Amino acid sequence: MKVALLGSRGIPAKYGGNETFVEEVSKRLLMHGFEVYVTCESDKFYVDSYKGIIRVHIPSVKSNIITVPVINDLIATVYLSTRYGPEIEIFYYVAPDGSVSAILPRLLGKTTLVNPDGIEWKRPIRRGLFWPFYLRLLSPLMTIVQWSFEYLSIKVPHIVVADSLEIKEHLEKTYNAKNVVYIPYGARELISSELSKDDEISILNKYGVSPRGYYLTVARIVAENNIHVEIEGFKKAKSEKKLVIVGNFNKKDPYTKYLFRLKGDNKNILLLDPIYDKEVLGVLRKNCFAYIHAYEVGGTNPSLLEQMLFKRPILAYDVPFNKGVLQEGGIYFKDAEDLANKMEMLERGEFDLKLIKKTQIRRIKRQYNWEKVAKEYERLFRSLIRRTQR
Repeated sequence: MKVALLGSRGIPAKYGGNETFVEEVSKRLLMHGFEVYVTCESDKFYVDSYKGIIRVHIPSVKSNIITVPVINDLIATVYLSTRYGPEIEIFYYVAPDGSVSAILPRLLGKTTLVNPDGIEWKRPIRRGLFWPFYLRLLSPLMTIVQWSFEYLSIKVPHIVVADSLEIKEHLEKTYNAKNVVYIPYGARELISSELSKDDEISILNKYGVSPRGYYLTVARIVAENNIHVEIEGFKKAKSEKKLVIVGNFNKKDPYTKYLFRLKGDNKNILLLDPIYDKEVLGVLRKNCFAYIHAYEVGGTNPSLLEQMLFKRPILAYDVPFNKGVLQEGGIYFKDAEDLANKMEMLERGEFDLKLIKKTQIRRIKRQYNWEKVAKEYERLFRSLIRRTQR
């Protein structure tokens, strides 16, 4: 049984939630008898293997600050279809941009799936606020394009996979969709049991922080993730702690430039480049005073799930997607002023931390377990393959 996962930047995961999902599910499908192909953005065509997963490297089209996913997906689809077409039974596009490319394998009689992720057409609206004036004129056009991807992600594939119940409900209500299935993401373990407390302290010292002495965010640095709200809220709060934000800061990107201006010379705000070492990232997550998750436009975010493993307080943006994941395991804020207030309340001990921990543990065990997620995908893929073989 041969399955291709398209639309991520590639594995091992070094960018965001899609890559984490692809890596975690692929290695488990491999253990259950599947042959898995994963497309990876590269500078040339070549094929290699990563932990038994076949990586198909595709030259990516990119500008100075972004890649162009819809074109990259088209190139990847044509390449896979011509080189491996007769072998691959399922084409799964893990982002809505792939809905255009999904037309080809659908026409070729292949089983196709698309994950529309969040409400992607809201992203250009939020990002446009930080673009230069001449680029802001493109925001409405990009919103229409992203909406068309969402529409196609319902109409083109055999199956639409929603990783959030709120996204599933949105798609069913908006498009009267009958082909949507809900399969969540999981939370990956980050720290080995061999790491000592002294090792943890050594890692924290490297970044100039101490246990319970900082708030933490690990995120893609884009406007709809509201990193600016976090910085504004932190600056308003009467806190002696630090704010540590780990992400893909790009000095050429207008939003990144805005964040550094907003930070100014505040030495308690640390803007760190991506950390790919899972144990280092795990140590930062484990020892934070609280985690801040300000994502706004939806879906279930693997970075949030990873944090829940450490049972620390989570300050989350007050939107249905975050509430659907955390339930009583989160503290919710609506804007920078509210975030500052919730930070001060948390530092005064005004929240039920026992309930927060208990809820997070329960949610991870019952809902967001990678083994459970992989088994659901295995069942889905096997049923689709049997259906096409009749």
